[in-house]
Amino acid sequence: MQTPGLIIIAILLMILLNVLMVVATISVKALRSYERRRVQNLREQLEPPLYDYLVTGEVAPDLRQVKGRDLTILTNMVIELLGALRGSEAGKMVELAGELGLVERDLARIDSRGRWRRAKAAENLGYYGGPDAAAPVGGLLQENDETVRAVAARALSRIGTREAAESLTHFLGSDSELTRLRMAENLERIGPLAVGRLVELVESEEENKRRAQVLAARILGNLRVADARAALRDSIQRHWNTDLRAQATQALGKIGDPDDLPVIVEAAGDSSWPVRVQAANALGMIGEVSTVPALEYLATDEEWWVRLNAGRALVNIGPEGEKALVRILDNPDRFARDRAAATLESYGVVRRLAEELAEDTDESEYAAGVIRSLVRAGATRHLEQLSRSLPKAKERQALGELLAEARAEAKAEPDDA
Repeated sequence: MQTPGLIIIAILLMILLNVLMVVATISVKALRSYERRRVQNLREQLEPPLYDYLVTGEVAPDLRQVKGRDLTILTNMVIELLGALRGSEAGKMVELAGELGLVERDLARIDSRGRWRRAKAAENLGYYGGPDAAAPVGGLLQENDETVRAVAARALSRIGTREAAESLTHFLGSDSELTRLRMAENLERIGPLAVGRLVELVESEEENKRRAQVLAARILGNLRVADARAALRDSIQRHWNTDLRAQATQALGKIGDPDDLPVIVEAAGDSSWPVRVQAANALGMIGEVSTVPALEYLATDEEWWVRLNAGRALVNIGPEGEKALVRILDNPDRFARDRAAATLESYGVVRRLAEELAEDTDESEYAAGVIRSLVRAGATRHLEQLSRSLPKAKERQALGELLAEARAEAKAEPDDA
């Protein structure tokens, strides 16, 4: 049984602990508040000499005297300014970072044991490290830590030199998919300086570079590199790399040179459906009416994904592509008919035609023919919705009457046969 003395001691200890917790909480808040005020005061002290430097080019003593952890605050201010400045003013700020020892400081921290220190050093050098920082920052791409690699890749894209592009390209075939995608993203940011190495990669005959080649072809397409067309056309013939053939075909579509159409049309007959998908996309991007027959054929492909993209491409081409989709409504393949009808509906073609029914024009006769084809194909649900939702009464009435008539004709066809 506890004595009253022990109970009193326990109560006093609890009170003491609560008091200590309150004191500790207040102390932490006070320290944080003090630090915020100190940082704010330091920023207010450093802002004038930073702006004066941009005008005069002279480094004020206040900037040279910043030491220790306050260098982090100065570094952040320099980077903020670099994010807003362009041209010669940004160049001046980079020179200032070197003169104040910020570059040297971050180059030393690249080898820090702490991963966050390494990542932060790489990020800073991306802003003001210049060409000489490309090699040490590029070394971080070998890190096991995904975050450090990501920060280093972004920093290299900011440095934007051929050496930076070379480092990123080297890791374009990494075992990590996330790393590969980050390398590709930052190579696109570098742009023209990366093109030469990317073309060499696409042209390579080494099978261990398959993954890197696919991304290289994609980047060249996204950058619309006309000089890469020959390499891309050649890569479509490499039957051992389906993904490369598909990506190179799409890249040619993005570049958009009509002279590449024969190669793309040939790819439309590839034995691998991913290549046929990208051939459909490429033909739609270029938009030449002469390719409608090839797209019409792809729109009846056995693979749903090929039919989907071929239908989209036909709509993008315009009236001739639309007519091809209408012809497919009478195709013996039910899946091809359904996909053609869905494409016409999703792109607003069916609605437009339904609205034209109420007008006594050549367009209304064409519209009536398309709607009859839709009924024969069994695609009536969207038409029924339109017959109730079109804004004008005469449009609803015209569509309703035609639907009834077309249904009657569709029912009579088997008997007539």
